[in-house]
Amino acid sequence: MKLRLHLLGFFALMASSLTAQKLESKGFKDYFPIAERPFLAGGSGNNAYERILLEAKPVVYYSIYNDIRSALNRDTITNGDAVYLSIQPHLRIYDENSKPVKTPSYKFFIGWQSIIKTENDNFLTAAIESGHYSNGQSKSAFSTQFADNSPESSALYDDITDDTDLSALLNRESGNFSTNLTRLSLNYRINTFDARNYMQKSSSFTLTYQLYHNRFLGAFNFGGYNPEDIAIYGRHQVEAGYEYTAHFNQWRYSVTQRLYWHPDVHPSADPFRSETSVSLYPWDSDFGLMARFAFGYDDYNYRFVDSYPRFSVGLTWDWFTPFVIKPTKLQVEEK
Repeated sequence: MKLRLHLLGFFALMASSLTAQKLESKGFKDYFPIAERPFLAGGSGNNAYERILLEAKPVVYYSIYNDIRSALNRDTITNGDAVYLSIQPHLRIYDENSKPVKTPSYKFFIGWQSIIKTENDNFLTAAIESGHYSNGQSKSAFSTQFADNSPESSALYDDITDDTDLSALLNRESGNFSTNLTRLSLNYRINTFDARNYMQKSSSFTLTYQLYHNRFLGAFNFGGYNPEDIAIYGRHQVEAGYEYTAHFNQWRYSVTQRLYWHPDVHPSADPFRSETSVSLYPWDSDFGLMARFAFGYDDYNYRFVDSYPRFSVGLTWDWFTPFVIKPTKLQVEEK
């Protein structure tokens, strides 16, 4: 019964995400060249302490200002910009008692992106996003007995050495994870268009640097990390990604490879992660099927101390689909 109620709440969050995105998709459909793609999936492959039943990222983007799509179709060659809010929950249902609810994972960003179209109709985009990353828990990361930041909790870190198996010690029920962060991304997209100027193929290259910092937006003193934890999960992350998108008859498909590197994590944690995924969109629609194989450290807040392979299959939806643009040769230089 408890697991059933937990599942109902899980699917309610997914439905609210889809509804919000669908409302935004009516009429003018905003475009974000650098974005996380939502999914709902199940699969096999788990850490030694838990069995994941379902996993989802019901990501949503809310535009404050976005003229990217219109900028790519103006009569003058100009850049397009987007200012937005992004809520990026990462949710898991485990095959076990749902009380107490285990640590979820939440990200919230304020972002800005700017895109420039080249003479060859390729896209160059830069993005800066800053926000908060946490799991909403209050106890010590390595004890269910003590509150986070309490003297008793801080004393636990004195016994942690380079050889300590943090995965075995982790408080998976109520252990706190909290930090503010900023992401800097650069994307270059090589495009091929058909006779209607609709994107038929693209190769997308993305490089991202992520910094954990204590002050929200670099200025406000809340939501940061505690000093013991940041010494374990480090302050830096580097990401590199490639995505190939093309069409086969009435189907659109994407093949994606993403690599992650934590250069300064605790020695017992795996510093690398790889994600390989394939997505199929029947009749070039927004909704599709996805399959993903990942290995290396877990990307679920403090569970980065875990490392294991996992294969997942499920559903994905992509509101930022290809669209018709005005070719550069038909535009005029802005004077």
